[in-house]
Amino acid sequence: MAALILGGSGRDDVTSLIVLRPISMLALAVALCFLPRAVWQRNKALLTCAFAAVLLVALQLVPLPPAIWHALPGRDFVVAIDRAAGMPDIWRPVSLVPYRTANALMALALPVAVLLLALTIERERHYRIALLLLAGVFASALFGLLQIIGGEGNPFYLYRITNDGSAVGLFANRNHHSVALAMGFPLTAALVAMTMRRNEENSGALQWGGLAFAALLLPSLLVAQSRAGVLMGLVGLASVPFILKISPLQIAAGLGGRGVKWKMGLALAALVAVAFLTVQMTAFNSFDRLFASASGSEASLRFNTWPAAIRLAMESLPFGTGMGSFVEAYRVVEPDFMLRPQYMNHAHNDLIELFLTGGLPAMLLLAVSLVVVVRGYFRGSSEDRSGTSLMFRRLGAVLLLLVFLASCYDYPLRTPLMAAIFSLALTWTAGRSVGDQSSGERR
Repeated sequence: MAALILGGSGRDDVTSLIVLRPISMLALAVALCFLPRAVWQRNKALLTCAFAAVLLVALQLVPLPPAIWHALPGRDFVVAIDRAAGMPDIWRPVSLVPYRTANALMALALPVAVLLLALTIERERHYRIALLLLAGVFASALFGLLQIIGGEGNPFYLYRITNDGSAVGLFANRNHHSVALAMGFPLTAALVAMTMRRNEENSGALQWGGLAFAALLLPSLLVAQSRAGVLMGLVGLASVPFILKISPLQIAAGLGGRGVKWKMGLALAALVAVAFLTVQMTAFNSFDRLFASASGSEASLRFNTWPAAIRLAMESLPFGTGMGSFVEAYRVVEPDFMLRPQYMNHAHNDLIELFLTGGLPAMLLLAVSLVVVVRGYFRGSSEDRSGTSLMFRRLGAVLLLLVFLASCYDYPLRTPLMAAIFSLALTWTAGRSVGDQSSGERR
């Protein structure tokens, strides 16, 4: 809940962190103190990867003797500055910007705490958490519409540094808001299906409720003015058959009845009408951005940033420049034609930024973690065949896919809220919580 309210910005200087960070540290301490041995035994690989990530960042803050530090690749310019300034040799950590890396270390408290706590609760409480998450997506969509209606600088923008004039919802960045909205499609499908199993008498009302929420998500994605967000929305929408484990052919066969066709046609017409009216009220801003030329736009800035960042990453192998150090490290190699009043706060590709700041150890850990998650998904699916468990695993896999795709053009995991969602998705996909059944329960 704290991450939902206070965790929408990826900056390290937002006031909300004064409250969120202590809560995260306390939650992590509680999770570590009361972590059942059975949870550790059943999730050794997943938890080892999580703690290895924390250890990797912590090791970047360990001071090294001058002789060793000077021998590290990518430090020549710092040594030259020291010599020119007449500074004595001092012990330094691997990170070029230690305070940024310390911030990155503290930022890990929230996702690790969420991961540990999520593994200790039963599936029934995961269902309630998913409902809370869907309510958060709804709130973000509602805030986004109010932000568009109110115009730039209205009180519904929750952060001072934000995308003014765009719908950002509970976030500070329209791309992060769009990823959350895209998650709303698989979340809605999974929760409607699980709720229908609990309450079959009201299945029709639940289906209409899901369609109504989808009718809100579609225009919300359009007014967010995020090109990549629209694509993420299409991916989220396309994942619904996978979540429900039905094929498009089965959907077509199920629409054979005249009554069903009439209802689906009415729902589709309502979706199109709502989307059309929303775009009309917002003066086609989203489509103007969507089909605008990439010349001089954010997209071109990102594409021009990546080659220099990759070159610096290669020069800083094998240990990188230090987690969180992108801003200061990139300034050293930033091309002259890229200079402008605004600075690049991130590489806008977290895979490239991870390679730059974490080096080979971080990329190796990422590869191992990917194997662990994939293995955990198939192993968990074979051990617990209950319908609810399998649907949670499919839902988690889709959420992880959306986060991965979004990380290829932005930095969603830098926000505490998205990091918490990522940990939940990891638990649902590859975790083996106390509520999982080892016996093959039939669906």
